[in-house]
Amino acid sequence: MTERVQRLTMSVSEMSDELGISSKTGYALTHIPGFPVIRIGHRVRISREGLAEWVKANEGNKLEVAL
Repeated sequence: MTERVQRLTMSVSEMSDELGISSKTGYALTHIPGFPVIRIGHRVRISREGLAEWVKANEGNKLEVAL
């Protein structure tokens, strides 16, 4: 039996799926100061742990995202 190791980061598409938002909105979130984004070359990755912390810190807040 092969165990899957959960990666430390996820793509914008994966993050968008987890949050239940569109990829377009997901990419817009990556431009918000303080969002847990990691840029590696042209790739955009999101920290899983950082995302969980960011969501908790922003509970109840209304975020305006420029699309």
